Amino acid sequence: MADGLSYVPFKPALGLVEHIALHIEHQIVAGVLRSGDRIQESRIVSQLDVSRGSVRESFRVLERRRLIDVIPRKGAIVTSLSPTRVRDLTSVLPSLLTQVVTDLISNWSDQHSQSIQRAMEISEGKFGCVNPVSVLEMMCQLHPNRVYLELIDDLIPTFDRVFSKLVRSNLAGVELLDQLLKLKVIPALEAGEREQVVDHVTELCRMLERKYLETLERTG
Repeated sequence: MADGLSYVPFKPALGLVEHIALHIEHQIVAGVLRSGDRIQESRIVSQLDVSRGSVRESFRVLERRRLIDVIPRKGAIVTSLSPTRVRDLTSVLPSLLTQVVTDLISNWSDQHSQSIQRAMEISEGKFGCVNPVSVLEMMCQLHPNRVYLELIDDLIPTFDRVFSKLVRSNLAGVELLDQLLKLKVIPALEAGEREQVVDHVTELCRMLERKYLETLERTG
């Protein structure tokens, strides 16, 4: 209570800038826009019937998500997916996620399992299969410390982008990731097997890195 008024937290709806950013992000993740492609501001303005200011704001959102680089006098360029960049990003996953699952497992419940299942269903709707990072993201979302979710959310667009390439070029690799997730990681979580789930999550993160890098070697 402040000055006789009840405090009501502000919950903003998804705005125009975010919608524009998601439209461009989808094209990048799907491979319609590729590394080094220039995103023409005027084309987006005409295509979506929006203002230049809104498009420029969306570019800033995409730049923060590591999907584009905004270069003076050149404009917005789709960020290159180099092996070094992908390796740098994936290297942080094991230490981040093993702490998350270690904290979660002692209080794991049916509600947690249902949240994981929903994340898998959403991923299947998006990619046609389960992207393991969507499950790892949900684990961070379930953790009471919101910093874990903030950290992984910044990385998700790049991981989605590489996973989309993996789906298009290496279904056998996708199947291996799927088996590791469904046959080892999730059962260990639900059984409360702390050491095993830490080992399996670490193995999953390392396999993700290997499959990502193999995909880049094939497709560039």
